[in-house]
Order: sequence, then C-alpha cells, then structure tokens
Amino acid sequence: MRDEIEKIGVKAYTLKFLKEKGIFKENLYISENLPARQKFIKDLEACGFKDGDELSCRFSHPTKTIYLPRTIANSFNEAYEFYKVNIRKDFIILIHNLMHAKYAGTITKVDTELFLEFVEGDWNADYSLNMDTAIFSGGESTWYLYQKIRRVPYVSEADVKYKEVRPVNDNLAKTMNQKIASKINLINEILSSEYNSLELLIDMDGNFQPLKLLNIRSLTRHIPTKLQDEVFEIKTPHDFIRWDKKTKLLISIPANIDKADALLSVISEIKKYTDIVYISYGILSHPAILLREAGLKVERKMSNYKVLKFKY
Repeated sequence: MRDEIEKIGVKAYTLKFLKEKGIFKENLYISENLPARQKFIKDLEACGFKDGDELSCRFSHPTKTIYLPRTIANSFNEAYEFYKVNIRKDFIILIHNLMHAKYAGTITKVDTELFLEFVEGDWNADYSLNMDTAIFSGGESTWYLYQKIRRVPYVSEADVKYKEVRPVNDNLAKTMNQKIASKINLINEILSSEYNSLELLIDMDGNFQPLKLLNIRSLTRHIPTKLQDEVFEIKTPHDFIRWDKKTKLLISIPANIDKADALLSVISEIKKYTDIVYISYGILSHPAILLREAGLKVERKMSNYKVLKFKY
C-alpha cells in the first residue's frame, strides 16, 4: 500500500481502493502519464465514460494533496486539453463523474462510533462555523442540526466567496441517515485499519460520493457540548490582548492558507493559561486538528441546534 501511495498519491490510491470496495460507484480513470489523444479517449470509454459526461478532472500527487489544478470538463477533448496544459512531473491524472454536491464533509470513526460532520458548501466547507453533526452508534443516529442562517465559503473561479444557507430540514436528514445506514458496515470496515476518516460530498437527494480517505490524529470520543458558560471569543490575534486569562475561550480563527499563521500564534499564547478551548468549527476541521496537535482539549460549542434521533 505505501509503495503505491508513494507512486500515485493518496487521492488516486484511496479512490481506487474505495472503487474496489464498492463504495465509490462512479466511473474512475487513473493514469501516470497523458497518452495520445485517441488513446486517451479509448481509455476513458473503456472505463465506462461517455463523451458529453460531466467529468471531474483532477490530479493526484505522491506528496501534495492541495492546490493542484482541477476543472470540470464536458467532453473528452476538453478534458484532454486541460491535462495537456496542466500536467507536470509526478502529477497523476484522476478523472471521475461529477456529482452536483450540495454538502461537503467527513465521516470519521472514533472508537466504535461514526461521526458525520457536514455543511452546505464545497472543498472549503471545513472552515465554516456551526457544522451539522450526526453520530452513528449501536443502531441509532443522533443528529445535531444548526437552526440559524449561516455564511459558508464556496469557490468562484479562483476566489473564495461566501453565501448564506438555510438549515437542513428533517426529511433530508432522515434520507441521509438511510443512505449512510445502508453502507454502515462497509464504512466501519474501511475506517477500521489504516484510515479513520472519509472525505465526502452529498447531493440534494442525500446521496454521497466518497472523495478521499484520511488519517485524523489525536481523536477522542466527542459529544458536541451545549455551552452555557460565558465565553470570550477570539477572532484575530489582537483579541488575545483583551482576554482576562480566566474566562473560557471560543476560538473562531480559521486555518485556511491566509489565516493558519494567525491561529498558530494564538495557540502558542493560550497554552500558557489553559488546556481547553471551545470551537464552533467541526471537531475534524483544520482549526480543531491544529489545536489538538498543540495539546489542547477541544470542545464543540453548541447553541441554536435541533436534535433528531433515527434508528438504522
């Protein structure tokens, strides 16, 4: 396994693995080089693609996992031109059918439970506040659904922009529960070895498309916390100066590329005064991971949430 990851990268390897396991249902094409145009087209047809399909065209890489070129192509020739322009040394071609996703998130195994965290948005969704959460355990799932309007990020060409989204309705939550429950044994099996987290997309009908397996470190069993205590919110490093060093902290600094240094600078300071903080991000978000890796206990702030329970 390690040899293959070092050869084609974790994105290509895990999608190939998920395809073999039967949880990734879409057509999939992986190639270490760009063949001649006619060979490329024949290879796509052999994988089940049809010219005119909406194709998610991406790259995998042995060491890089983010900031790789990607596009949506509507023909084989359009896909070929994209790869002809963008392919570089060690870039692995990765093509699959496009899902028109409404939600993005992760499903992660913690001890014997599965945690689904999701929010309306795309690849940048884990920087959002107030993630929706579902916990699958012992034949019952508990859903924590945020009930107010949220601002979530999305990508428009090269820019990250924000839009307002409404709460998930009960019927969609029930449908999502049924879709995931039908695969619960397989998901448990897949997340019981080398990897413990599955990145996924979910469409408006509750169908989900796995994207990549992950290994999230420093995980402990976690139930979202309904916070009643007074908190001091830190949105920028400058807010730290105004903190009285006693009131409980709510960290609201994202860990995206332009804010990660700000979050790390705050972490180094707050460690001197406390070993526990609250966040409004998901427990598997980049901010939460950085905080846990620094040795801080991370609790999820819960307010304005509806709680639903379903059997599966």
